[in-house]
Amino acid sequence: MVKTRKKGLRIQLKAIKELESEGCLVGRVERVGRHIKIKDLFGLFDLLSLDFDKIRLIQITCNRPHTHKPYKEFAVQYCREGLQLEQWVWLDRLGWIKYTYLSDGLYTKTKSFKKSN
Repeated sequence: MVKTRKKGLRIQLKAIKELESEGCLVGRVERVGRHIKIKDLFGLFDLLSLDFDKIRLIQITCNRPHTHKPYKEFAVQYCREGLQLEQWVWLDRLGWIKYTYLSDGLYTKTKSFKKSN
């Protein structure tokens, strides 16, 4: 049985490597500790990615997405040009499903599955 925290860290490292391969500067903003109540940035995001023309706030999760409502609300209130909100869902042995939240309260869904041999 895989420990949840170790699996989560492994999935985050996959995302960080992918972002860095795209030329992004990536920082983990998730705080870990027994007595910390809010662990994610703004209670929603694990990673902060800086690119040439945008800043991305990204939530990483495994096998199923978090509810979309708080991300949509955050996007409507704060999303402007140059800021992108995303949720990346790692599906075991398949790849990523990426949700990008738009300032009008909608989102787009992109699948990037590994090619099987």
